[in-house]
Amino acid sequence: MASSQVAIIIPAFNEAASIGGVITELLDIVGPEITIVVVNDSSSDNTGATARKAGALVVDLKMNHGYAEAINQGLAYASSDLDVNYLLTMDADGQHDPYSVKKIIQSMLTDDVDLIVGQRAESARFSEWLYGQYFSKKFNITDPLCGLKVYKKHLYDEYGAFETYDSIGTELLTWALLKGFKIKQLPVNIRSRQDEPRFGSLWLANKRIFISLVKTIKYIQINKP
Repeated sequence: MASSQVAIIIPAFNEAASIGGVITELLDIVGPEITIVVVNDSSSDNTGATARKAGALVVDLKMNHGYAEAINQGLAYASSDLDVNYLLTMDADGQHDPYSVKKIIQSMLTDDVDLIVGQRAESARFSEWLYGQYFSKKFNITDPLCGLKVYKKHLYDEYGAFETYDSIGTELLTWALLKGFKIKQLPVNIRSRQDEPRFGSLWLANKRIFISLVKTIKYIQINKP
């Protein structure tokens, strides 16, 4: 297998300052044969043009949809329009180390798994730790909120969405766990963030993550085998 079978989906809103460097690093370190899809979430800066110049395919959204829907749009585009077998999601802010991206892709290409979840060394917030504690006890997955994940394309095609409620990027993973697909965790390196956190203040971030966890627990109760 070759990494040309992998599409990397990067949602981006006003990330002109970082997106070019993120793409350049990925092409240099992971390899020029990967396909990078940047979903420009109606940015008011030059995110789209910068991403194109750096070598990415760009999906331009006419209105701002938010992080999860931008990923969903990118996954839908890659699944229908690109000849790939694997779909990787990551952030545009440079936090996800390209060497970790390379490692997670290599593992997916060689291991008998359907989904690999990045595992950060520590949680940034108490609510993230609590989310991880629940998933650890329920599924033996310690970091479901890590944005660096790679899926076999058939998972997205079968489920038909990345997210249908505010799961903070955990819904497709949760569904795959409930269905018994082969899922692996892999430690990844997270670099310092250069801009403001996407969830805003610590209080607002914890509130949103707590609410998401409650919704996810309900989702699991409704959909458990």
